[in-house]
Amino acid sequence: MAQLLENTHIYRDKTTHTKEPVHKGKVLIVDDDVDVVNAMQAYLTACNYMAVGCTSGKDAIEKLKAYDFDLMLTDLMMPEMNGIELLKSALEINPHLMGIILTGKGTLETATEMMKEGAFLCSLKPFNFKMMQLILSCAIKARQLKKLEEKYHLLTDELTNNVGELQNYNETTASKELEIQELKKKIESLKEELKCYEYLEKHWKL
Repeated sequence: MAQLLENTHIYRDKTTHTKEPVHKGKVLIVDDDVDVVNAMQAYLTACNYMAVGCTSGKDAIEKLKAYDFDLMLTDLMMPEMNGIELLKSALEINPHLMGIILTGKGTLETATEMMKEGAFLCSLKPFNFKMMQLILSCAIKARQLKKLEEKYHLLTDELTNNVGELQNYNETTASKELEIQELKKKIESLKEELKCYEYLEKHWKL
């Protein structure tokens, strides 16, 4: 069996605060076929992603607990824990994780069902590497949008509670208003960029 590439220099504990080079995103690859893991890991690393691979759901859970990944690419059919089961457990660990399920067998109906379970996208194997780049880029932006919208609603609710009375309006309140406006601009910008996701939904089989 081919040796699994671990790339341990990119796999660090969440508490580590050393400076790292700028990457497009942190990706966990899960597939019981080690050759698939190695191929995807090598490709994504070459595309400037931080890619970590593993061959079981159990190993993936341990890595998810130890490291804050942006994305998880997982095979659907795996022994002991399938891709949907893994995704459910992964989202309990990291609610902002974007999960992409890869399957050798699937239909539009099965893809829709997997997305209802929390998958960002379902894609057929063998996958198109160029299409994969677009998928990952959209997933990263969708993750950013989700986090910004949560922060926006949190600040908006906080501001509403703090300025219930005119005398509570102060410099801190004004600063939060500016932050909310900036967040709104970023959210609208990301929504425009994510129009590519509409294309992915129509061409998910590619």
